[in-house]
Order: sequence, then structure tokens, then C-alpha cells
Amino acid sequence: MSEIVEEFFTGYCKSHNSTKRIFCEYSRDEDGYFSLEYVDCDFDKCVYNGECLVIQQALAKEEEP
Repeated sequence: MSEIVEEFFTGYCKSHNSTKRIFCEYSRDEDGYFSLEYVDCDFDKCVYNGECLVIQQALAKEEEP
């Protein structure tokens, strides 16, 4: 059974031209790796998603054991 971990990340959002805090939910597998399950922004539809430092922080957590 996987564990659910919640975390907030803060940074500048070019789309909104302001500082934003995003909420993320991760599932943690038996090996301790995280998988991003939910994020409360539309980064996949955002024109700035390739350079967004906030979502880069969130996605980097998937690489942590």
C-alpha cells in the first residue's frame, strides 16, 4: 500500500506575474520513491511550463527516494 505525502512549493509564476504557492500530493511506493499524483496548477497547459521554477521543485521530489 502506498503512502500519500502532501507538500507546498512557492515561487514566481510568470503566467500570473506573481508569487504563487502550489499544493502537491505524492504517492510513495514501497521502495520510498515519490510519484506526483496531484498539483493545483495547470502546469501542463501553461506556456511557461518548461521554465517554471515552482513546478521544477515539485517534479524534482519524484527523483528522491
